[in-house]
Amino acid sequence: MTPPTSTSSRSESAAAAARATLVRLVDTWGRPELGALGPEDDLFDKIDSFAVVELLLETESEVEKAVGRYVPLADESILDSTRSPLRRIQSWFDYVAEAVNRG
Repeated sequence: MTPPTSTSSRSESAAAAARATLVRLVDTWGRPELGALGPEDDLFDKIDSFAVVELLLETESEVEKAVGRYVPLADESILDSTRSPLRRIQSWFDYVAEAVNRG
């Protein structure tokens, strides 16, 4: 797969990679009820900290494949119960896209 070249394309590819990773992990975790969550739903309250870390690491790997470079996603907000982008699923996808834009 050739990495996208425009900022918009990279952002879209990163968000798509984040979505695909979540779908795959929901299956791996054996948690089909998580697949029914919508963009406004809170994933942070529905998974444990080990699953958060797995989601983070797997998403970093998929984003790297999608955009052609490693983009760190971990920061202090991920596990913060009030600020985590996982508090709203769409915020997670937006967070990943913004991380790619920041470089």
